[in-house]
Amino acid sequence: MRIVVTFEERFIRSSDGNVFTSGMADYQFLCRYLTVFDQVVVLARVKDNEQITENCRQASGPEVRFVALPCYIGPSDFFKNYRTIHSRTMQLVSSKNAFILRVASPIATTLWQKLKRYNLPYGLEVVADPWDALSPGSVKTILRPILRQIMRRHLIRQCSHAQAVAYVTKYSLQKRYPPGNWSTHYSSIALPKDVLVDQTALKKRIERLQAKIISGEPYHIGFIGNLSVLYKAPDILISAVSDCIQSNLNLKLFIVGEGSQKAQLIEQANRLGISNKVHFIGALPPGPPIYSQLDDIDLYVLPSRQEGLPRSMIEAMARGVPCIGASVGGIAELLEPEEIVAPNQVKTLAEKIKSLLTDKRRMQQLAQRNVEIAREYISEVLEKRRIEFYSKVKEITERISKCYKPKFRS
Repeated sequence: MRIVVTFEERFIRSSDGNVFTSGMADYQFLCRYLTVFDQVVVLARVKDNEQITENCRQASGPEVRFVALPCYIGPSDFFKNYRTIHSRTMQLVSSKNAFILRVASPIATTLWQKLKRYNLPYGLEVVADPWDALSPGSVKTILRPILRQIMRRHLIRQCSHAQAVAYVTKYSLQKRYPPGNWSTHYSSIALPKDVLVDQTALKKRIERLQAKIISGEPYHIGFIGNLSVLYKAPDILISAVSDCIQSNLNLKLFIVGEGSQKAQLIEQANRLGISNKVHFIGALPPGPPIYSQLDDIDLYVLPSRQEGLPRSMIEAMARGVPCIGASVGGIAELLEPEEIVAPNQVKTLAEKIKSLLTDKRRMQQLAQRNVEIAREYISEVLEKRRIEFYSKVKEITERISKCYKPKFRS
């Protein structure tokens, strides 16, 4: 059976027709679906570009193909391209296909509306919360408050009517968007065992922190995220770092990521007079380059306005990095209350950073604890629930397709 999966991630297509990504969904990731299904069709935005950078990895391959949508950016661009999006999505609507919609997502919602009209079954992977994603300050559009309400209502209905739902959180997203039928949970991240640092590495990390406390060398703060939108609030972190520096705390901030808002963030650092303290690393491929960057920081901070379950934070925890996060999505499932702040609170975040960095004992406790929490996201632990979800979607689709009679629903 063929599975159609929607992705919000933007892909690149080379001149020879192969599709690449600098994000999470490379060919190895997409092959997860092949553990149960015979073929994967990815419905996503694809941009034609003959120049593939070294950070890109191939996403298409044997039994994995793409249906390319226009590479729109933002709500207005989505509506401009809606006719094309509608027609290409409609080509996939068939009782012979199974469907997994990764939500919240305009692409997933476009497909969902058609599945609903023709009474076709579908499964959901709930990876983000639109209510938080479209909170004030996240995107610049006058449509933001309206879209926030619409997408929230859509996700409630999608979860209610789906035949099977898999959440990236254990309980956080389930509270806002309860399932109507069978459900499970697993993270999109699947850590290899060798990512978890050992006791020797943890000891060296604490010794390095102690040396910085004594010598006054700058502490290193890390952040990883897409800079096309401000969902993960790097602007809030830059302002908080500025506050810390004004309080005579010697810091350097390392931001990993690329996107259209990068220039705005650079200008913000310049305006605050801390451009020499904020280092924009650019995009890094997943795996060893990211782990190496995390090993060089003392504290990972993710003051997001929205989250599902942050991959970058789990990876930081696996490397023994103490973390601070915002009270959104599944972050509360990863961190203790003392390491969580409300979104958009610059002063509170700055105080949290200052108090934690100068507390060697607490940093040591968190380094140890975080590795143990990350252990729950090792590949073998998550694979069983993931395969169970895929199998449930396949079983329901096969059962319904045998007696399927097209039914138009308004």
